[in-house]
Amino acid sequence: MTENGEMAGGYLFLTGSNMDPTEVRQAFPEARFVARAYAEVHAGEISPTFAKLVAGPGVGDVWGILLRIPGPAPENQRRHTVTTDDGRTFVAVCVGDRMVSGESHFVLAAARYWELPTGYTGRLKMATPALGVAGSDDD
Repeated sequence: MTENGEMAGGYLFLTGSNMDPTEVRQAFPEARFVARAYAEVHAGEISPTFAKLVAGPGVGDVWGILLRIPGPAPENQRRHTVTTDDGRTFVAVCVGDRMVSGESHFVLAAARYWELPTGYTGRLKMATPALGVAGSDDD
């Protein structure tokens, strides 16, 4: 057990389209969902499509999901301290080259699936053009 009461293992932080539930199960079949979480990151670490909306010209909070994997997290990977929606903190490997990456529709769909905070999903929606008839992307 860790100081947070979690089982030992490594932690992964997924954002953007990397949170697609089908792809998560395929890529990390033994991973277990821990919580929704956020990390404070610089705009340069975020996909250009979303950087200004999420971090402006400086630093902003990127929301995603925290997973626990049975073994240690991969070495030599970018790590961030992430805070879960219930206030716990973990050091996790950030999956992907940039945070909040992927086609905007898939990023928004994944954020909605995992029920990330509405203020955050609202900012993601601003970068996502509506499909088909105007207003079709509204809830």
